[in-house]
Amino acid sequence: MKIENIREVKTRFSRYIKDLSKTGSVVITKNGRPCAALVPVTEDTDLEALALSQNKRFWNLIDKAIAKGKEEGLINLEDLQ
Repeated sequence: MKIENIREVKTRFSRYIKDLSKTGSVVITKNGRPCAALVPVTEDTDLEALALSQNKRFWNLIDKAIAKGKEEGLINLEDLQ
């Protein structure tokens, strides 16, 4: 994974897009802080999973479901092994 300043990425955006499959993800910084990421998308990329992985509402629902399962005495998947 590369880390690049937003000015550098803006200047050479087409090159970054072209090279994503070789270089992997690029974290873009603004004033030294991460603000965005470029992620390569291939035919194997699950776009729905990618979108959900960044969705706080989705993860809140997952956390609530896990907590409810613990309250109701459900078994953790890890405990089944």
